[in-house]
Amino acid sequence: MDSEKINPTTLQPRNPPCTGRAYSPSPPKRTHAASISFTPPKRLPPAATTVRAPPAPGYYAAAPGMGHPSGYNTATPMHALQRGPTPVDCPVCGQREMTRAETHSGNTTHGWAAVLCCCFCLGCIPYLMSSLKDVDHYCGKCGVMLATWHNSGRVDVHHAVRN
Repeated sequence: MDSEKINPTTLQPRNPPCTGRAYSPSPPKRTHAASISFTPPKRLPPAATTVRAPPAPGYYAAAPGMGHPSGYNTATPMHALQRGPTPVDCPVCGQREMTRAETHSGNTTHGWAAVLCCCFCLGCIPYLMSSLKDVDHYCGKCGVMLATWHNSGRVDVHHAVRN
């Protein structure tokens, strides 16, 4: 085991010994106060007061925190109706109201029924599923039919005439 000892004089230190003097860069050059100039920022003219025009007739401007009198702040356009009930502006009664959605069998329902009847003798299944049916939207206030959403994605808007 004595032969495995390492002679301490042959080892080199990792860091060189400290000489007591620290590195200090040369001091920065000093400039005279007279050679330094200060430019204040430019001031902008005071903001002009903007005058807003009153809203157009028929435009409903709600106060902050208040919505439409019906309780529905936004109405969905007729051509963008989907499967479920949606608030719309009825062209007949002029009120914003939630539509009443009723499902009925359409061409998509009949097509799926034909395929399932030929393949599996289960043609009645599509007639039991509301997800394969078309949807008629009626005004929640006056009850007139507004639009039909087809399961293929097409929307037929019905143009009802005011009585």
